[in-house]
Amino acid sequence: MKKYYIGLIVLYVLIYIVPLGGRPLITPDEYRYGEIPREMLVTGNWVTPKLLGIRYFEKPVMGYWLNAISMSVFGENAFAIRLSAALSTGLTALLLFWLVLVSRKDPEEAVLGTGLFLTMGFVYGVGTFAVLDAPTSLFLTGTIVFFFLAVQRIKFDWQKILFLALAGASAGAAFLTKGFLAFAVPGLTIVAYLIWSKRWKDIFILPWIPLLFTCIVALPWSLAINRQEPNFWYYFFFIEHVQRFFKDVDTQHPEAFWFYLPILIGGAMPALLLLPAAFKSWKKYFPKIISDDYIKYAICWLVLPLVFFSASRGKLPTYIIPLFVPLAILLARGLIIYFREKQYKIFDWTAKGFAWALILAAAGFAIVQIIADCGVFKGMYSPAERWKWLAGGGAAIVWIFCLLRASRTKNYHSKASLWICAPLLAFFLSNYIIPYRYLESKAQGLYLTQFKSMVKPGMLLVAHPNVMHAAAFIFKNDRILLYTHGGELENGLKYPDARNRVISREEFHKLLKKTPKGKIIFIMRGDFREGVPKADFEAYGDEIMFSRY
Repeated sequence: MKKYYIGLIVLYVLIYIVPLGGRPLITPDEYRYGEIPREMLVTGNWVTPKLLGIRYFEKPVMGYWLNAISMSVFGENAFAIRLSAALSTGLTALLLFWLVLVSRKDPEEAVLGTGLFLTMGFVYGVGTFAVLDAPTSLFLTGTIVFFFLAVQRIKFDWQKILFLALAGASAGAAFLTKGFLAFAVPGLTIVAYLIWSKRWKDIFILPWIPLLFTCIVALPWSLAINRQEPNFWYYFFFIEHVQRFFKDVDTQHPEAFWFYLPILIGGAMPALLLLPAAFKSWKKYFPKIISDDYIKYAICWLVLPLVFFSASRGKLPTYIIPLFVPLAILLARGLIIYFREKQYKIFDWTAKGFAWALILAAAGFAIVQIIADCGVFKGMYSPAERWKWLAGGGAAIVWIFCLLRASRTKNYHSKASLWICAPLLAFFLSNYIIPYRYLESKAQGLYLTQFKSMVKPGMLLVAHPNVMHAAAFIFKNDRILLYTHGGELENGLKYPDARNRVISREEFHKLLKKTPKGKIIFIMRGDFREGVPKADFEAYGDEIMFSRY
């Protein structure tokens, strides 16, 4: 099994770590989670999160701490800002591997489940993007896994106490990253499992040690933020939790009850294409499979939190990233039984069908792009980016070859390995072949960087809220005036020391008249150019206007 362990590590490093700096930061999320930690490093205030020097109470502090530590080591760049997400995903995969290995004593099933998890499209996307959901998923997974390992020990020995303590510490870290979600997902999973296993008395016995260590981890900062900002907990609890769960408010992303089902299904691709093969084993051996405690636990982990998230009024796709761990566990359990019975027909059909789908998709895309390059219409890629879609086509060919080879080999180790490794090149190259027409609108730093030499200390910066994150990070300036409205900073702008940070159109015109020439930088989204006075220097991108007055 040593070669499979090494293979998993190589796969993880090649697609999660190596290409982290291969694409520019994307606005607003990645710049936000770079700028807040940057301001922490500059000001030395590691208690109150601030964006553009304005209070930002949407999340607790752990995610910002992780990024700040990474930036202090690797610099203020895309690699450093995304590293905590990638490392969190790797550690989550390690917890998955450990849970299966300890529960089943089966290294092959542990490797299979971990490989499927790491190559799920949504897991990869979140795990290489600078948002807080990957660290949250790590800490929630840690809480759930450590608690299960504690429950499995009959004696109340030091190892049981250690696992309970680790579960509590993980819950505390999850709370410091995403708030009260730290208790909802593990709580629903654990209570449902204990009731299903007829161990309901443990509901009242086991939580006390985890609760103690949750407090040890979370309480120091919780008290510190309350001293610095007494209004934090009111806003964070009632607005970010109660209102998000119960009210249809536009700012809280209201969606239908079924919103997460297509995300779970689509996000688990291509691994979920193997569901028919796994389902055959589940159907045939259902009583035996369901008798395993860790399978019961995984079912509770998948179903109860999914219902909870679906019942919430406010929804974002990344909320359900912790549920891909139990999905990979359940999928691997069925597949390992299927493979060992050496009846490969369903797998072979799936591999061939997927290969042909990729062939048709790649051929269709190439034809459309070639016609676009002839000037008939505007394609996804410009003619100067031909190498990008050709490289993507090469990755598709590798993927197709691996799938067809997997459908022909008679060794199930090779079948599983080829399936898992098939998208490796495609995942890796996806960081480098993003069309520029997309980057120009979302990777605002690409455009703004060329003007860094023009932005001198002491200049006034005015920016539209859509570009404030990138402008603050690129120009290292947290005193930007916001043009016409505050965007996501509306709550922080209510405080007296921030009320002068929004400037209306009329106030901007007055500011121009009383400010010396060459002292104002104005950065605006393209659709807000109308009504703006002519500047001494103007540069226009497709999405951004940069002016100096």
